[in-house]
Amino acid sequence: MSLFHPANEFMGLKSDYFMNIAMFSDTYAPQVNGVVTMIKMLEENLQKRGHNVYIFTVDHPKATSQENVYRVPSLRFPWEKQHRIGLPTNYRELIQIISNLKIDLIHSHTSIIVGYLANLVTSKLGLPGVTTYHTMMEEYVHYIPFMEPILRVYIRKQDKRFCDRNRAVIAPSIKIKKLLETYGVTSHIEVIPNGVDLTPFKREISEEERRNFRNRYNIGEEDPVMIFVGRMGGEKSIDKLIENFARVNGEIPNSHLLLVGDGPLRTQLKELSVALGVGRNLHFTGFLKWPTEISLAYKSSDLFIIASHTETFGLVTLEAMASGLPVVAYKDDSIANMVFDGDNGFMCPSKDNLYKAIIEVLRDDSMRKRMSERSREISLDFSAEANTEKTLDLYGRVLRNEV
Repeated sequence: MSLFHPANEFMGLKSDYFMNIAMFSDTYAPQVNGVVTMIKMLEENLQKRGHNVYIFTVDHPKATSQENVYRVPSLRFPWEKQHRIGLPTNYRELIQIISNLKIDLIHSHTSIIVGYLANLVTSKLGLPGVTTYHTMMEEYVHYIPFMEPILRVYIRKQDKRFCDRNRAVIAPSIKIKKLLETYGVTSHIEVIPNGVDLTPFKREISEEERRNFRNRYNIGEEDPVMIFVGRMGGEKSIDKLIENFARVNGEIPNSHLLLVGDGPLRTQLKELSVALGVGRNLHFTGFLKWPTEISLAYKSSDLFIIASHTETFGLVTLEAMASGLPVVAYKDDSIANMVFDGDNGFMCPSKDNLYKAIIEVLRDDSMRKRMSERSREISLDFSAEANTEKTLDLYGRVLRNEV
């Protein structure tokens, strides 16, 4: 099939030829996570530019029928209610669907079951494949401790093999590019920061909205509030956030910490907060509606804190920055181009000493206001539009056999 149409040039492709793009992912709406957010953003921005985007993903009991979404049978992940595992599907039917849709390029977003289906399709039909390496799978093997060493070796080999079956690999951060290079990936690796629709996080909220949100958790209007948004899993090091908060609360007794999200360690983390004597001032909100409730939570807080070392791209950090929050974080390459020491926050070399930077920011109003403005300014470099343009540019080079 020809990609070209006799019209104006656009990145070396013809501008009024609209591509048919198939995206494969083991996670998609109604699931709520960073990967889904990224896929939906890219899907919508490509559609706005006239391209046809088709999603191939796992079935979900709460999924609604969508004309451009194809789902394979799935089972619930054993220890994670939200996640699904794709099951073997009718491969011939899948090939027929892709052929009928006249797909030009396949973009996979996960390296599990549905991701491997993408590789099979590209191989069978000779289509170019691009993949985005969203998740550091190796960092999740601690959930199966008795197999951890074997699984680490297996994942490295499998992810290398998966990436090398694609013409290009998108790394959301320098951290991921470095990781894939250690795996020995030979396909072209390109760093394209994830784009975020920052609009919901730019809006100002009224004092009444802020007061009402804080009242839900018995937080006073003048009480300093820290916030973390993310999955309650071991890889997020939320226990370290709680330990640091206990130190902060000892110095600033009216301080509060909001933990937004859910996950397998929620009960254990609640027990830790009680054991450390901060149960009254530490609030587990559960899942909040994105983006309205999440935005309200950010806007009702004073500081974003994070200690994770497994992020591929600091999505929630960026949302917090767009909301005007300074950031205190564990030093990690995934957010090295977002958080700058002394500018819009602090990057701490030890997870045990975050509390020192937190106290410094909370006690200095002028510093906090200055960092707040810088966070907003820096966040503008990571727009959804910039991500889409860079991704389209890569698509063009892949289709022209330049990578």
